Amino acid sequence: MKKLIISSLAIFALASCGSSDDTVDETQPVDPTTILPTKFTEITQDNQTYVVTFKYDGTKLVESNDVGTNEKTVYTYSGDNIVKTEDFEGTAIVYTREFTYTNGRVTAEKITNKHSGGTLVYTKNFQYLSDNHVKYNEYTSSTYNPATGVHTDIKSTQYDVYISNNGNLITGTSNYEGHIRNYTYTYDGQNNPTKNIKGFLKINLLLSPEGDVASNNLLKVSSIYSGPTNGQTSNTSVHTYNNNNFPTKTVTTYTSTLFPTNSHTFLTEYNK
Repeated sequence: MKKLIISSLAIFALASCGSSDDTVDETQPVDPTTILPTKFTEITQDNQTYVVTFKYDGTKLVESNDVGTNEKTVYTYSGDNIVKTEDFEGTAIVYTREFTYTNGRVTAEKITNKHSGGTLVYTKNFQYLSDNHVKYNEYTSSTYNPATGVHTDIKSTQYDVYISNNGNLITGTSNYEGHIRNYTYTYDGQNNPTKNIKGFLKINLLLSPEGDVASNNLLKVSSIYSGPTNGQTSNTSVHTYNNNNFPTKTVTTYTSTLFPTNSHTFLTEYNK
Protein backbone atom coordinates (compact mmCIF):
# COMPACT_ATOMS: atom_id res chain seq x y z
CA MET A 1 0.00 0.00 0.00
CA LYS A 2 1.52 3.33 -0.63
CA LYS A 3 2.93 6.37 -2.48
CA LEU A 4 3.51 9.80 -0.96
CA ILE A 5 3.79 13.15 -2.74
CA ILE A 6 6.59 15.07 -1.02
CA SER A 7 6.55 18.87 -0.85
CA SER A 8 9.30 20.57 -2.83
CA LEU A 9 11.79 23.09 -1.50
CA ALA A 10 11.68 26.36 -3.47
CA ILE A 11 14.83 28.51 -3.84
CA PHE A 12 14.59 31.94 -5.37
CA ALA A 13 17.51 34.09 -6.50
CA LEU A 14 17.07 37.84 -7.02
CA ALA A 15 19.80 39.95 -8.60
CA SER A 16 19.97 43.77 -8.68
CA CYS A 17 22.79 46.23 -9.39
CA GLY A 18 25.60 43.74 -8.84
CA SER A 19 24.07 42.35 -5.61
CA SER A 20 21.79 39.32 -4.91
CA ASP A 21 19.43 38.19 -2.16
CA ASP A 22 18.80 34.43 -1.88
CA THR A 23 15.70 33.38 0.08
CA VAL A 24 14.83 29.80 1.06
CA ASP A 25 11.34 28.64 2.10
CA GLU A 26 12.00 26.00 4.73
CA THR A 27 9.69 22.99 4.85
CA GLN A 28 7.82 22.96 8.14
CA PRO A 29 8.15 19.79 10.25
CA VAL A 30 5.21 17.37 10.01
CA ASP A 31 3.26 16.36 13.11
CA PRO A 32 3.38 12.53 12.75
CA THR A 33 0.15 12.11 14.74
CA THR A 34 -1.83 13.90 12.00
CA ILE A 35 -0.62 11.76 9.08
CA LEU A 36 -3.54 9.86 7.56
CA PRO A 37 -3.93 7.62 4.51
CA THR A 38 -6.00 9.17 1.73
CA LYS A 39 -5.74 6.47 -0.93
CA PHE A 40 -4.97 2.73 -0.99
CA THR A 41 -4.19 0.94 -4.25
CA GLU A 42 -3.86 -2.83 -4.55
CA ILE A 43 -2.32 -4.33 -7.69
CA THR A 44 -2.65 -8.09 -8.08
CA GLN A 45 -0.20 -10.38 -9.82
CA ASP A 46 -2.39 -10.40 -12.93
CA ASN A 47 -2.53 -6.57 -12.89
CA GLN A 48 -6.04 -6.16 -11.52
CA THR A 49 -6.24 -2.85 -9.65
CA TYR A 50 -8.43 -1.94 -6.67
CA VAL A 51 -8.50 1.59 -5.24
CA VAL A 52 -10.04 2.94 -2.02
CA THR A 53 -10.11 6.61 -0.98
CA PHE A 54 -10.78 8.06 2.49
CA LYS A 55 -12.55 11.13 3.90
CA TYR A 56 -11.98 12.52 7.41
CA ASP A 57 -13.24 14.95 10.01
CA GLY A 58 -9.97 15.72 11.75
CA THR A 59 -8.54 12.27 12.46
CA LYS A 60 -11.97 10.61 12.51
CA LEU A 61 -12.78 8.52 9.45
CA VAL A 62 -16.04 9.64 7.86
CA GLU A 63 -16.20 7.56 4.71
CA SER A 64 -14.20 5.20 2.47
CA ASN A 65 -15.05 4.78 -1.20
CA ASP A 66 -14.23 1.99 -3.64
CA VAL A 67 -13.13 3.86 -6.75
CA GLY A 68 -14.80 2.65 -9.95
CA THR A 69 -17.76 1.09 -8.15
CA ASN A 70 -20.83 2.46 -6.41
CA GLU A 71 -19.71 1.11 -3.03
CA LYS A 72 -18.71 2.94 0.13
CA THR A 73 -18.42 2.51 3.90
CA VAL A 74 -19.75 5.14 6.32
CA TYR A 75 -18.40 5.40 9.88
CA THR A 76 -20.33 6.59 12.96
CA TYR A 77 -18.55 7.69 16.16
CA SER A 78 -19.51 8.16 19.77
CA GLY A 79 -16.72 10.26 21.23
CA ASP A 80 -13.48 8.73 19.96
CA ASN A 81 -14.94 5.24 19.42
CA ILE A 82 -16.41 3.92 16.19
CA VAL A 83 -19.81 2.50 17.12
CA LYS A 84 -21.09 1.56 13.66
CA THR A 85 -19.94 1.01 10.09
CA GLU A 86 -22.32 0.70 7.15
CA ASP A 87 -21.37 -0.71 3.74
CA PHE A 88 -23.43 0.69 0.85
CA GLU A 89 -24.00 -0.61 -2.66
CA GLY A 90 -25.61 2.37 -4.30
CA THR A 91 -28.15 3.56 -1.75
CA ALA A 92 -28.70 0.13 -0.18
CA ILE A 93 -27.01 -0.86 3.08
CA VAL A 94 -25.68 -4.39 2.59
CA TYR A 95 -23.40 -4.89 5.62
CA THR A 96 -23.43 -3.32 9.07
CA ARG A 97 -21.08 -3.66 12.04
CA GLU A 98 -22.24 -2.37 15.44
CA PHE A 99 -19.83 -2.26 18.39
CA THR A 100 -20.26 -2.49 22.15
CA TYR A 101 -17.44 -1.14 24.35
CA THR A 102 -16.50 -1.91 27.95
CA ASN A 103 -13.67 0.07 29.57
CA GLY A 104 -12.63 1.37 26.15
CA ARG A 105 -12.38 -2.07 24.48
CA VAL A 106 -14.72 -3.76 22.01
CA THR A 107 -16.53 -6.57 23.82
CA ALA A 108 -19.19 -7.34 21.20
CA GLU A 109 -19.68 -6.78 17.47
CA LYS A 110 -23.10 -7.31 15.88
CA ILE A 111 -23.01 -8.02 12.14
CA THR A 112 -25.98 -7.67 9.79
CA ASN A 113 -25.11 -9.11 6.38
CA LYS A 114 -27.40 -8.81 3.34
CA HIS A 115 -24.74 -9.64 0.73
CA SER A 116 -25.58 -13.27 -0.01
CA GLY A 117 -29.36 -13.39 0.09
CA GLY A 118 -31.70 -12.85 2.99
CA THR A 119 -30.40 -11.24 6.14
CA LEU A 120 -27.73 -12.93 8.25
CA VAL A 121 -27.40 -11.55 11.78
CA TYR A 122 -24.84 -12.76 14.30
CA THR A 123 -22.70 -11.40 17.14
CA LYS A 124 -18.99 -11.76 17.80
CA ASN A 125 -18.20 -11.75 21.52
CA PHE A 126 -14.73 -10.84 22.80
CA GLN A 127 -13.59 -12.33 26.12
CA TYR A 128 -10.49 -10.64 27.56
CA LEU A 129 -8.64 -13.10 29.77
CA SER A 130 -5.97 -10.41 30.29
CA ASP A 131 -4.81 -7.23 28.56
CA ASN A 132 -2.86 -9.41 26.13
CA HIS A 133 -5.08 -12.48 25.76
CA VAL A 134 -8.50 -12.55 24.09
CA LYS A 135 -10.90 -15.24 22.89
CA TYR A 136 -13.68 -14.61 20.38
CA ASN A 137 -15.94 -16.30 17.84
CA GLU A 138 -16.07 -15.62 14.10
CA TYR A 139 -18.90 -16.62 11.75
CA THR A 140 -18.00 -19.53 9.49
CA SER A 141 -21.15 -21.02 7.95
CA SER A 142 -24.94 -21.21 8.08
CA THR A 143 -27.88 -22.84 6.35
CA TYR A 144 -29.87 -20.45 4.17
CA ASN A 145 -33.49 -20.94 3.12
CA PRO A 146 -34.13 -18.79 0.00
CA ALA A 147 -37.89 -19.19 0.41
CA THR A 148 -37.88 -17.46 3.79
CA GLY A 149 -34.62 -15.50 3.57
CA VAL A 150 -33.66 -16.92 6.97
CA HIS A 151 -30.23 -18.24 8.03
CA THR A 152 -30.20 -21.06 10.58
CA ASP A 153 -27.62 -23.42 12.08
CA ILE A 154 -25.05 -20.62 12.34
CA LYS A 155 -21.58 -22.03 13.07
CA SER A 156 -18.49 -20.17 14.26
CA THR A 157 -14.74 -20.61 14.42
CA GLN A 158 -13.26 -20.08 17.87
CA TYR A 159 -10.14 -17.90 18.10
CA ASP A 160 -7.60 -17.66 20.93
CA VAL A 161 -5.22 -14.74 20.36
CA TYR A 162 -2.29 -13.09 22.17
CA ILE A 163 -1.62 -9.38 21.61
CA SER A 164 1.50 -7.32 22.36
CA ASN A 165 1.39 -4.26 24.63
CA ASN A 166 1.80 -1.93 21.64
CA GLY A 167 -1.11 -3.38 19.65
CA ASN A 168 0.28 -6.11 17.38
CA LEU A 169 -0.73 -9.75 17.15
CA ILE A 170 1.77 -12.26 18.56
CA THR A 171 0.17 -15.69 18.13
CA GLY A 172 -3.29 -17.05 17.45
CA THR A 173 -5.13 -20.36 17.26
CA SER A 174 -8.39 -21.06 15.42
CA ASN A 175 -10.58 -24.12 15.88
CA TYR A 176 -13.53 -25.06 13.69
CA GLU A 177 -14.92 -28.55 14.26
CA GLY A 178 -11.46 -30.08 14.64
CA HIS A 179 -9.81 -27.94 11.95
CA ILE A 180 -6.93 -26.39 13.92
CA ARG A 181 -4.78 -23.54 12.62
CA ASN A 182 -1.88 -21.92 14.50
CA TYR A 183 -0.68 -18.43 13.53
CA THR A 184 2.56 -16.59 14.33
CA TYR A 185 3.20 -12.92 13.48
CA THR A 186 6.26 -10.70 12.96
CA TYR A 187 6.09 -6.89 12.64
CA ASP A 188 8.50 -4.05 11.90
CA GLY A 189 8.95 -1.06 14.22
CA GLN A 190 7.47 1.54 11.83
CA ASN A 191 4.02 3.17 11.59
CA ASN A 192 1.06 1.30 10.16
CA PRO A 193 -0.82 3.49 7.62
CA THR A 194 -4.01 3.35 9.73
CA LYS A 195 -2.26 4.13 13.02
CA ASN A 196 -3.65 7.67 13.42
CA ILE A 197 -7.24 6.97 12.32
CA LYS A 198 -9.25 7.54 15.49
CA GLY A 199 -10.73 4.27 16.82
CA PHE A 200 -9.80 2.24 13.73
CA LEU A 201 -7.41 -0.23 15.36
CA LYS A 202 -9.89 -1.03 18.13
CA ILE A 203 -12.46 -2.43 15.70
CA ASN A 204 -10.11 -3.99 13.15
CA LEU A 205 -7.16 -5.54 15.02
CA LEU A 206 -9.04 -8.84 15.19
CA LEU A 207 -10.96 -8.43 11.94
CA SER A 208 -8.69 -10.78 9.97
CA PRO A 209 -6.21 -13.47 11.03
CA GLU A 210 -3.85 -12.06 8.37
CA GLY A 211 -2.92 -9.39 10.95
CA ASP A 212 -2.24 -6.51 8.57
CA VAL A 213 -4.15 -3.93 10.64
CA ALA A 214 -2.01 -3.26 13.72
CA SER A 215 0.17 -0.54 15.26
CA ASN A 216 3.13 -1.56 13.09
CA ASN A 217 3.49 -3.21 9.68
CA LEU A 218 3.29 -6.95 9.18
CA LEU A 219 6.52 -8.55 7.97
CA LYS A 220 5.31 -12.15 8.08
CA VAL A 221 2.36 -14.23 9.19
CA SER A 222 2.70 -18.01 9.12
CA SER A 223 0.00 -20.57 9.77
CA ILE A 224 0.12 -24.33 10.16
CA TYR A 225 -3.16 -26.22 9.95
CA SER A 226 -4.18 -29.74 10.83
CA GLY A 227 -7.31 -31.86 10.91
CA PRO A 228 -8.89 -33.51 7.88
CA THR A 229 -6.07 -31.89 5.86
CA ASN A 230 -2.60 -30.71 6.86
CA GLY A 231 -0.50 -27.90 5.44
CA GLN A 232 0.84 -24.41 5.91
CA THR A 233 0.60 -20.90 4.49
CA SER A 234 2.60 -17.71 4.87
CA ASN A 235 2.42 -14.06 3.81
CA THR A 236 5.72 -12.17 3.66
CA SER A 237 5.87 -8.41 3.09
CA VAL A 238 8.63 -6.00 2.06
CA HIS A 239 7.93 -2.31 2.81
CA THR A 240 9.23 0.98 1.41
CA TYR A 241 8.87 3.89 3.86
CA ASN A 242 8.61 7.65 3.60
CA ASN A 243 10.52 10.16 5.75
CA ASN A 244 7.93 9.83 8.52
CA ASN A 245 8.35 6.02 8.72
CA PHE A 246 4.99 5.22 7.13
CA PRO A 247 4.99 2.65 4.31
CA THR A 248 4.29 3.97 0.82
CA LYS A 249 4.73 0.65 -0.96
CA THR A 250 4.35 -2.95 0.21
CA VAL A 251 4.95 -6.09 -1.82
CA THR A 252 3.35 -9.13 -0.21
CA THR A 253 4.12 -12.68 -1.34
CA TYR A 254 1.59 -15.40 -0.55
CA THR A 255 2.73 -19.01 -0.32
CA SER A 256 0.65 -22.09 0.43
CA THR A 257 0.83 -25.85 0.44
CA LEU A 258 -2.22 -26.02 -1.83
CA PHE A 259 -1.93 -22.99 -4.12
CA PRO A 260 0.75 -21.42 -6.35
CA THR A 261 2.86 -18.57 -4.95
CA ASN A 262 1.68 -15.09 -5.96
CA SER A 263 2.42 -11.47 -5.05
CA HIS A 264 0.36 -8.30 -4.63
CA THR A 265 1.59 -4.70 -4.50
CA PHE A 266 -0.02 -2.16 -2.17
CA LEU A 267 0.49 1.60 -2.52
CA THR A 268 -0.54 4.24 0.02
CA GLU A 269 -0.87 8.00 -0.38
CA TYR A 270 -1.13 10.29 2.64
CA ASN A 271 -2.48 13.74 3.49
CA LYS A 272 1.04 15.09 4.12
